[in-house]
Amino acid sequence: MRIQSTLRGLLFCLTLFNGSAVRAQLAPLPDAELARVWGQAMVAITNTNLNGLDFSRITLNADLKLSANFSNLRLGEYHYAPRNGSGADIDIGRLQFGRSDLGDAQRTVALSNPYFELVYRPASSAGDREIVGMRLGFEGVSGAFGLRASQISGSLAIADSQSAAVLDSRQDPLGGKRWDGSVCGASACPFSLAQIGSLQAGDAAGPSRDLFLSVLKSAVQFPAAAAGMAAPDIAQAGLWMNWRDKLSAGNLNAVLPPNLPPVLPPLMTKPGGG
Repeated sequence: MRIQSTLRGLLFCLTLFNGSAVRAQLAPLPDAELARVWGQAMVAITNTNLNGLDFSRITLNADLKLSANFSNLRLGEYHYAPRNGSGADIDIGRLQFGRSDLGDAQRTVALSNPYFELVYRPASSAGDREIVGMRLGFEGVSGAFGLRASQISGSLAIADSQSAAVLDSRQDPLGGKRWDGSVCGASACPFSLAQIGSLQAGDAAGPSRDLFLSVLKSAVQFPAAAAGMAAPDIAQAGLWMNWRDKLSAGNLNAVLPPNLPPVLPPLMTKPGGG
């Protein structure tokens, strides 16, 4: 299977600081002072094994805030006979991080502990491994999103904020592959992806903790995305999105909320134009 995907990632900028040389004499700290000192590594690397597969995960211990708009996201373009749909695993016309009509607090989406995880299959010969795929995810997501989606391959659970209804891809007879939210087995779907205009990630109890996007050659059971959570549903081959925890639809009228940059005040000038 040949997967053609458009990758839009994160750009991390490193700033180097130079300082003059400093000479100092080392001195031991008393226990009382040591007890007040703590720290955490910026990058954590973990290796795990599950169902005969090896996983290497690199986590950036950081809190990020993002305000951005993405258009025409088509990921995983290839022919899939059981349900080809629009021809892509993920087809999102518009994805907005943040909204500009509900105050400054909703202008950005909070992302905590982004991680990148490789999955590979051990081979019989020593030192030879087969890369199965990878996933990119976040241990915490909080904030408002704008969404206009045609179809998404993944495990999704989106609650209606105005009722008890939940749109759940587990009800799809084809397991969520290229799903548009209109097929829910024997029962009718409460709404479809096309009706969603906005999403809210996280609630008063905390952030949404299971968002990830994977690219795989074959189906993989990933470990739990965050501590205290159950393992996610099996991610299928191709592009796959997992997002089930604390996710709700803000409106079902297919109207995208505005996400405009803040209006900056005019530049101040001195009297006389100086």
